[in-house]
Amino acid sequence: MNTMTIQSMSRRILLLVAAALTTLAVGTASAAPAQPADVTIRTATEEFQGLIKANHAKYRADMGSFYKVVEEKVVPHFDTKGIAQLVLGKNWKTATPEQRTRFETAFKDSLIRTYARAMLDYHDSVKAEWAPMRAEAGADDVTINAKILRNNAPPIPLSFSAHVVGDAWKIYDIAVENISLITNFRSQLNVDIKANGLDAVIKKFEDNTYLKENPPTPAT
Repeated sequence: MNTMTIQSMSRRILLLVAAALTTLAVGTASAAPAQPADVTIRTATEEFQGLIKANHAKYRADMGSFYKVVEEKVVPHFDTKGIAQLVLGKNWKTATPEQRTRFETAFKDSLIRTYARAMLDYHDSVKAEWAPMRAEAGADDVTINAKILRNNAPPIPLSFSAHVVGDAWKIYDIAVENISLITNFRSQLNVDIKANGLDAVIKKFEDNTYLKENPPTPAT
């Protein structure tokens, strides 16, 4: 797969993920592993959507305040370290502890800054239709399947991969239309790191220019 194909796929996927996060974000309370992951996420969805609905104008006028809400309400329920490790792939092994920490933080912050506005755009035009979760009792790694339902558009299959970290369910990958966010980013970053080095790629994320150079295209 060439670089342009990878970038094109990533743009489409990431815009859809922004919509997915609007419907599937979770609240601030820790999720007890004894509680099914799909129940935890489904219940907290209404809280997050209600928060956006009640404060939509405020967040539009002050995106900084919405960045903080996303940081508080969404980010704690993603395994950001695990995601960083999966995205960097083989580059994680050769990265220094400082590079690993910088990439984890910069990758997370860049996604928030880039897709927060899309989350506001989608808040009242998408809904989630959940499939029953099939997992063995006591499972600590599960897949949660759903469909993103959009106005005047076909539904989009979505799946969340989540595992137990400490005392909470943490999401470590999202697949949209059966295409993994982690796999797409890893493929693209492998090319960029090989060409420019890890520090240069991290710096672009820290400057919030990496995703601006690869802007999302509208979903169809």
